[in-house]
Amino acid sequence: MDRRRFIAAAGAAGTSLQWPLGAFAQAGEWPREPVRVIVPYSAGGPTEVAGRVLAQELTKNLGHNFLIDLRPGGNSVIGTDVVARARPDGHTLLMQAAAFAINPSLIQKLPFDTVADFEPLTMATRSGLMLLTQASSPINTVADVLAFARAKPGMAQFASAGNGSMSHMSMELFAAMAKIEAVHVPYKGSGAALPDLLGGHVPFMIDNLGSAMPHVRAGKLKAIAFTGARRTDMLPGVPTIAETPALAGYETSNWFGFLAPAKMPAALSERIHGELVKAIRKPEIVERFAKDGVEAVGNSRAEFAAFLKGEMSKWAKVIKERGIKAD
Repeated sequence: MDRRRFIAAAGAAGTSLQWPLGAFAQAGEWPREPVRVIVPYSAGGPTEVAGRVLAQELTKNLGHNFLIDLRPGGNSVIGTDVVARARPDGHTLLMQAAAFAINPSLIQKLPFDTVADFEPLTMATRSGLMLLTQASSPINTVADVLAFARAKPGMAQFASAGNGSMSHMSMELFAAMAKIEAVHVPYKGSGAALPDLLGGHVPFMIDNLGSAMPHVRAGKLKAIAFTGARRTDMLPGVPTIAETPALAGYETSNWFGFLAPAKMPAALSERIHGELVKAIRKPEIVERFAKDGVEAVGNSRAEFAAFLKGEMSKWAKVIKERGIKAD
């Protein structure tokens, strides 16, 4: 059921939540007080870092504090649920990442409806990930990875930052498209996985540029291929995974985006969207993100909603095909 039909049906049944008229800020009055930006991830992660950069810019532009409120847990479900239940007055926003589109298929019972309970505002940033192996490994290309996996299916292990992470799901999509067997070895974050990759205890991993690049530059890890649609300027000599014929069309990225509680007045949604895009596209902000291999986006509400729909469909297919279960 799409978002509009869900809300209409709930209203007809008398079950929709009715907010008092005073709860809504008019577009021209927003913000009237500090704005909470819920980040449903742990401190120090890339979502928090990006969120703080943009929160500082929004605070400067609008004269009210934009406060990062970390609510980790449940593969981002706990913090996301806070926003689903918040007043749609523009003073509680959600900064989410890929888990938002993965969880509907990975987690059997969510406390919210991912489509009906949220208003997509804009994608803030996106960045591809890197397929990595230990520097001394004889594996140098995607074709080598495929040959290794087909020759030694039980040995084709890959580390990830955790079950359902983009690190995990990117490799599952790789295996599904290439029709290879690969054994998932989950860790509690990249920081826990990388030492085993560096030590050669697991042969492969797909990881974020931010955590992988220091080891690549130090010559301890080998960058085999990039998951984005085009090569990254940080390592222009490294091909994309999609350049391998067996994986044509492959693409994954870590993305961060802003959402709001559903039923926000359209004029207010447009006002908030405009301020977000202004902050995201500021040249200094674009340059700040680019240094980390991250693209500042700031697309339209409709474009972001369409992207989320496509991501949910893509990951639902991979989760079903690969038989992936939540922890």
